[in-house]
Parts: sequence; C-alpha cells; structure tokens
Amino acid sequence: AVARGNRTAVLAVARDAPEGGVMIHNHPSGNLDPSDADLAVASRLYEDGLGSVIISNDAARMYVLVEPPRPRVRVPLDLEAVESTVGPSGPLSAMPGYEDREGQRAMIRFVSEQFNDGGVGLVEAGTGTGKSLAYLLPAAQWAHQNGERTVVSTNTINLQEQLVGKDIGLVEKVLGQEVKWALMKGRGNYISIRRARLAAESGKTLFEEDRDAELSGYLDWIAKTQDGSLTDLPFEPTAEVWDEVRSETDACLRAKCPHFQECFYQKARRQAASADLVVANHHLFFSDLSVRIATENYRDAAVLPAYGRVVFDEAHHIEDSATPHLGAQVNRIGLFRTLSRLERGGKGILAAVDDILRGTTVEGAAPLRSRLEERVRPRVDRLRAALSLFFDELEPWVEARSRGEALRIGHEEDLEPVTHDGVRAQLESVLARLAELIRELHTFRGRLEAEDDLAPTLEGRILDLSASERRLQASEHALRLCLTPRADGPQFVRWIETRRGRRGRKGNLAIAAAPVELGPLLREHLFSKTETVVLTSATMAAKASFAHLRDRVGLGTGSSTSAAFGGSPASATQDMAYTDSALLEAVSGEAEWDEVPEWEDDEEVLVRESIVASPFDYPNQAALVVPTDLPDAASAQSAQAFHKATADVVRDVAEASGGGLFVLFTSFGALRAVAGHLRESGAAQNWPLFVQGEGERSELLRRFTVAGDGILLGTASFWEGVDVPGRPLRALVIQKLPFKVPTEPITAARLE
Repeated sequence: AVARGNRTAVLAVARDAPEGGVMIHNHPSGNLDPSDADLAVASRLYEDGLGSVIISNDAARMYVLVEPPRPRVRVPLDLEAVESTVGPSGPLSAMPGYEDREGQRAMIRFVSEQFNDGGVGLVEAGTGTGKSLAYLLPAAQWAHQNGERTVVSTNTINLQEQLVGKDIGLVEKVLGQEVKWALMKGRGNYISIRRARLAAESGKTLFEEDRDAELSGYLDWIAKTQDGSLTDLPFEPTAEVWDEVRSETDACLRAKCPHFQECFYQKARRQAASADLVVANHHLFFSDLSVRIATENYRDAAVLPAYGRVVFDEAHHIEDSATPHLGAQVNRIGLFRTLSRLERGGKGILAAVDDILRGTTVEGAAPLRSRLEERVRPRVDRLRAALSLFFDELEPWVEARSRGEALRIGHEEDLEPVTHDGVRAQLESVLARLAELIRELHTFRGRLEAEDDLAPTLEGRILDLSASERRLQASEHALRLCLTPRADGPQFVRWIETRRGRRGRKGNLAIAAAPVELGPLLREHLFSKTETVVLTSATMAAKASFAHLRDRVGLGTGSSTSAAFGGSPASATQDMAYTDSALLEAVSGEAEWDEVPEWEDDEEVLVRESIVASPFDYPNQAALVVPTDLPDAASAQSAQAFHKATADVVRDVAEASGGGLFVLFTSFGALRAVAGHLRESGAAQNWPLFVQGEGERSELLRRFTVAGDGILLGTASFWEGVDVPGRPLRALVIQKLPFKVPTEPITAARLE
C-alpha cells in the first residue's frame, strides 16, 4: 500500500512506480464503476506507462480501467541517414536548383543529436545555410519513428508562411512520406460561431451604434470560410464588435456548445493535437507557457497541445517575446472597455441579461432584476467614476516627469506614484471599487446559475459575466503589482506610458510591469521541463560566443561549446569543443583542436552549442556602403531633409542594381515620407513601387518577386524571415538600424 484516503478519495501516488506497472485502487462501497476522478487519474497514469484497476475491499472482484501500455521504445535518428538526405547523393539533390551546403549538413547532424540525446542546443547558422530544412527534417523523421510531435516557434509571420507553404512540402518530398502539420494562431484570432450569432440576436442591446451590417457580414463569412481567423476575414473589423464575437476561453461552452464540431478554433486544436509538427509564433508559445506555469500543467494540452520538443527559429527574440507574458499590464482604454461591455448607456451584457429576465415568467426573475438594478449596475457606475478620478490624478503626475517617454517608476525615491497623496487616495478607491464589483458579479452570476429554469437561456450571458469578472480580476492584480508591489517579491521593472490619441481623442495611459531577469523562469519552466529545445538564428552569438544569450535566458554563461562550421571562414567535418579563449582563432581557421567533452552539465540542463558560418563569400559577393554626406536625422527640423536624402540614395542604388531593392525603416512615418519623395521624383515610373500599408503583406511580397525590378518599402515585418531567392532581391537600403532605445524601461533595467 502506497497511499490511503477517506470515504470519497485517495491520493494518487505514482512517481516511483515502474513503467508497465498497475495502480490498484479499492472502492469500499463495492461499486466498481469508475468515478470521473478515477478516469482522470487513470488517464494521467497511462501517460506514465501505468495501468489502473479498481477492486472490491475483499479483493474478490476486479474492474480493469486500462491495461498498462506497452513500454515505449524510442528509435534514435540515424545521423548519417538524416544528413545524407540533403547530401549530393540524397533525394534533395534531384530537386531543381540544388547545391550541396556543408553547413546545412552539419546543422542537420547537430539537431539530430539533440533529438537523440535531449537537452538544449544553441546553433547560430548564417544566412544561406538552409536552417528550416536542417531542423524540419530531423523533427519530421523523429515524429515518424517515435510518434512524438515538435513545436516550431518563429517570431515572424513571414517565416511561418514559408514553413507551411513551402518547406514542409519539401520535407515530404525528401522523406517520401506525409508530414502532419498544423499552424496554430492565438485564440482571439478566431471567430466564435455561437458568440457571433448571439451578438447578432442581441446587437441592439450590446452596442451603442448600429452594428447590424457588420454582424451580418460575420454571419455570411462564417458560412463560407474554412479558416475562420482574422487573416481570412474580407473586411476590417471594429474593435468593439470583434471583442463580442471572437473566441474566448472564458466564454466557451466547450463540448456543450451546439457548434463545437464546426468551431474554427476547436478544429484548429484538433488538427494540432494530431500533428507531427505544430508551427506557432513566439508570443503564442509563451502565452501557452504562462498558462502552464499558472496551472502547473507541463504534460497536457494548454494553449498548445502537449509537446516534448521545441525548436525556436529567430531565437534571438525569445526574451522580448516572453517578457509581456510573464509580467502584467493594464491600460485606461482596456479598463473602460471592460466596463462598457458590461454596461454603457443602457447597452451591454447587463442590458442583454435584463432583457432576457424581463421577457420570462420564471418566478426567480423578478428578484434577479432587482439585484441587477440595485446592486450590480451601481457598482459598475462607481468603478467607472473612480477610474476617471484616478486617471485624472495620475496622468498629470506622469506627464510632469516623463518628458514624452515611458516613465520608469520605483527606481528613484520620488518616482513612485503612491507617494503622491492624491494618486494614492484615488488608487485605493479604485481597488476598493474593483473588489466590490468583482464580488457582486460573482454573487449575481451564481444566483443566475442557481435558477434551473433560467440557466439554459442565460448560459451564454453567464459566460460573458464570468469573462468580465476574470478581466477585472486581472486588472486588479496588474494595478497592485505595478503600483503597490511587495518589497520581498520578485524583481520587476515597472513603468507608465502615455500614448497620444488620434484626431483629438483622449490618449491611452498604460501601466505595466515585467520581470527584469527572465532566465530563472525560463530555466525552471521551459528548459528543465522539455526534453529537447533547439534555439537557432542567423544572429545569436556575440563576438562568436553564446555567453550573453545563455546568461539572458537562464542557461548560464558556460565555458565550453561545440562548433560546426560550414563554408567560410572556417570548416570542420565534425563537431568539436573548444574554450572561449580559442574561439576567435577557430573562426579565423588557425585553431589547434583538442578533444574535450562535448556535453556540459550546467545544473542539470545539458547545453550544446554550434556556429555554422554562412556559405556566402561576403567580401567578393557583397558591398557594404555607408553614406557620410546625409543630413542629420536627430532633429525634427532636419527629418524631412533626411527622408528626401534617403529617397535620393534609394534612386541611386536602384539605378546601380536595376531595381530588385528592399528599403527598410524603423517607423511608418519615415516609410510614408520616403515613399512620397520617390513618387514625386518619378521613381515609380522606372521601377514598380510596393509600399507596406498599401496592400496585404504577402501579396506585396509576391508581386515584388514577380516584377523582378521592383522597390519594396517595409517596416518591422519585412526585416526578418523573408525569403526571396535569386535575382528579384539584389540590393538593400536600411535607413536606420533598429536598436532599442537605452532609456526604455525594460532595456534600462536590464542594462543595470
């Protein structure tokens, strides 16, 4: 006997049970029918390779819930075989335009070893290596041999589209087998069929303005779309209507929903649950991780399906991507929008509930309407008034100290809002009113659920009330964390940011907090919980060392690495380990290699490293030109002159290259200004001009590639993950390098 309990339950203990064993559990009542808890425990145990049995007290009768599964035998990847698929005699060599890439073969071997042995692999692979195939081939082959999925997380939509639209298809041809894949998007990208129909039925009570045309548009689209996500939506949604019709965890009936089978989000989840490769983005991945941390669930599905292996492409972004999901934020517009969803001028969720209660003859409806009118609505009004006074007090305090930038608070004695009497008093009022409304919504929702005759009719609105309650709870948590932090709590950087409104509207005020050090969180909840993690990018090492990245993400600085070079500047036919002091010699090709252990045990997280150089001969294949005669870009007065000079540079480069030119900016304002100067000068008559914001991004890229001599002007989404092979892209103009502003709060705190 390993555990005992009471009449209704017994602790399930299985940590030390050998695979193939059976948990025997007695039912004192003699009734051997499994309870829901029995089934849940049996399911979890089965994942650990254990069976479950229920017996009577005298052990005379037995009910087998599930027999133990056959022990899993993992089949390691054949390193030579996987690497040879892209070699000169492999199936890839038969494809048009094939060229043997030594660096790609080295990276495939490195990633395959990571899958076989586990741990964390860091691999920097220069431009032109062919990183995508180098990790997709081992991941797909591993899934084929072992039935275990890999999550591939990228930072850009460009790379996601390339993976699912091109690279995975190529992997299938190379391996000669189907690869099941799924592209996962955040839940809020999908429309909810039930919520859309509910909003259409009660639109007059939900929205101040007439939104019937937009709601009808959603219903028509639902009948036609296969995807059901924003990327497929043929019109621009308004924020308030999309908020009412999008899929939400708190407003989901799950299997009880009449549209569960055709639900777009649930279909995407089912596809992901059976996929060998799940393609996601960094923000979705860390949203999933934050849910796992909160629920202590590292084995079952959360936002993403369960996984044991992850590949981060564009991995130099993971610290920035993880930061917002492991901190907290609240803003003025969001708070007032949450209250508006509940009640605004006789419209909103409460009005929709009241409308249903008024139209029923159920006996319990009258007291519920009284409570709604006398207790719930007044508390919404009180919180709205308290928030107005709070922001009226906080905003001038911030503006007097921020000088137009995000204001970092708490790091200096006089930069703590609650030390100001007026701000502190209004914050205390807001927190009190928030607590009152949350309690009242909880009580009111409970009473609605208790009315058996009303609950089915009100089911959707009860879920909406629950969602509002959770949003208010999250706002309360964020306000406390950002403005009244515990002295003995985790170290957070905290700031307040004023964002100007458009066309004379009142701007937004955002209050935020983020952990200064993400490393311990990532180490504990990601690297130590996942069997294999591969981080790759063309730009991960600094001075040919991963020490900085390792320190930032919680893998320690380390002193030994494993390098695999392909092409210039140095080449090695096998992975070799070296010390940091020998690194620059290795890059220059002058190293004398010593055999030292490849694996490093850094506090139980195994870390291997590899640097694969780009196959391009940059000195002979590229020219880097830095104009030194341009106007100063620092002042507002000279900004227009700088933009005009940029347009002149673009024309000069286009004349030299015959077009085929990307022009990249760090702001839309600069992009639009330069585009205007190019058009005024007649540049568009010589070279087709493609301007981000004047068309859908992927369509602009397709037209640029087809044109062959175009000029494409883009911002953030064109900086990375864009694949334009061959002649169509042959020159690049970068107006400004996108370095972080050193005074930005998170950057400043981490620099310190």
